[in-house]
Amino acid sequence: MAVFACKSQKSVHTASHAPFVGLQTSGCFGYCPVFKLTVLGGGLVRYEGERFVEKEGRDSFMLTKEELVRLRAKVASVNLWQYPDRIESQIMDAPSATLFAYDSAKTKRVSGSIDRPVPLLELENMLKDLAEAHGLQVKRGVDPRAVPADAKKELILKLKPELNAGNWIAQFTEFRVQLVRRISSENIWLVGYDSKQIDEKTIIELFKNTEGVVEVQANAKVEDRN
Repeated sequence: MAVFACKSQKSVHTASHAPFVGLQTSGCFGYCPVFKLTVLGGGLVRYEGERFVEKEGRDSFMLTKEELVRLRAKVASVNLWQYPDRIESQIMDAPSATLFAYDSAKTKRVSGSIDRPVPLLELENMLKDLAEAHGLQVKRGVDPRAVPADAKKELILKLKPELNAGNWIAQFTEFRVQLVRRISSENIWLVGYDSKQIDEKTIIELFKNTEGVVEVQANAKVEDRN
């Protein structure tokens, strides 16, 4: 009896630490969030944010007992094992994802795009909803060049007429800078930048010393401008 109880406890412990379902997304033409969620038997969810997500790197959260019960019921009803490993799509460049199911030493994966069968899309959305409910934003892609609202400051930038502003600003990959809008037909632009990443004086000097710039200054009130 004691030996049986020991084996039973070990089995429960192993199951709670083993994965039973997962989701991994892939990129698209744009800023589709790329991340991975792995749900363990005990309710722990491991998150890995790769790119175009609000939180990059690793994190984790714990499902409630009710959430875990609902998820297990959904995984069982969907039954990933009945589907082919790859569901071909007729939609070009749409976001795609892979769902994983784990059973002891076996792993089942089903990949496809937004035109997969409804049960697969429902399971994917359920996993995303659970992540969002626990503070991880995974449904909306994040432009890596987007400037946080609490740190955004602006410059007025005049470029040579022949320059394409989008191509010009793309060279500053190490900084979060973005074209806000064109404010004159003379190739004058409002440019936003992250003031927590680079200060006003430094970015003005950087732009002034870059080929193609005619003039650059802080976006001050009209009477305060040089």
